[in-house]
Amino acid sequence: MRSERGPGRRTTGARVEAETARSQSGEDSLNSRLLSPADKVAIAYLALIIFLIIVFNHRIPWSWLLCAGHAAVIALIVLIARFLPVASRPGRPVGAVIRGWYPVLLIPITYKELSYLIPLIRPRDFDVTLAAIDHRMFGVDPTVWLERLTFPGLTEVLQLTYSTYYFLPAILGFVLWRKGQDEEFHFWVFIVLLGFYLSYLGYIAVPAIGPRFLPSIVEAQTIPLTGVWLFQSVRGMLDQAEGITRDCFPSGHTELTLLVLIYARAFNRGVFWSLLPLGTGIIISTVYLRYHYVIDVIAGVLLALLVVLIAKPVYQLLGGKAVFDAQ
Repeated sequence: MRSERGPGRRTTGARVEAETARSQSGEDSLNSRLLSPADKVAIAYLALIIFLIIVFNHRIPWSWLLCAGHAAVIALIVLIARFLPVASRPGRPVGAVIRGWYPVLLIPITYKELSYLIPLIRPRDFDVTLAAIDHRMFGVDPTVWLERLTFPGLTEVLQLTYSTYYFLPAILGFVLWRKGQDEEFHFWVFIVLLGFYLSYLGYIAVPAIGPRFLPSIVEAQTIPLTGVWLFQSVRGMLDQAEGITRDCFPSGHTELTLLVLIYARAFNRGVFWSLLPLGTGIIISTVYLRYHYVIDVIAGVLLALLVVLIAKPVYQLLGGKAVFDAQ
């Protein structure tokens, strides 16, 4: 009697396991067709830009065409989510690579349009106000005071360090992707989009071009920034690539660099220790190289802390799986 019941139990157990696997597979297949939290952040930002273009359409030439373009990108995101699979292991198909990494490609595209949109949506610059806040806090203009610490070798190193900012978020994402830390990777992509797009909204709300262009500070500077070898070419290349985007407040360099370091420490300590010197140099260089006011950096720190505070609950609210907290 006992021997008859044993195989039955094993058969039942195997059936339950198979049904559970099929159910899990079906759930994963369904989830792969849903919008991810990063998708939803991108769509929300694009929808907000459409709203701003509509509100200020009287200032924006070809506003209808811009709205149509943004709507087309939203439709493309929905199609990508519908037809391309989420990353799977072992071996990721090309579709999964596109699905995982396309949000990173959106960031520079949406950034470049700000140089056109911000002056039309928000035509007033706030440099005088930001410089006055700095002067009130320190009794001097910080970039002018820093002249006593300026010398070509340090300027060269910090300019090269500043340019690595564009690679830090991608480095952490690439390591998570290669190591198969899929949940951490998708969470990190969500963090990157959330961080960038919140800073973009700050640029729209408080446009500023930075202390190196403010006439009162330029006139007060007595020592020009000079490097040793690559300073001028790198600085010129960045100026040409970024343009005048009024992207000072908050300091996105500070915010995103801190987010990289915070989540690298949580997800991969080796990456954290490797990027810590670069990250520290980037934050120092923002004011030393006269790109930012100190209040921009403070705002960048506060925005990074806000992102860390809200990231996990917002991620889960948007349908993401639980991830451990960044400590």
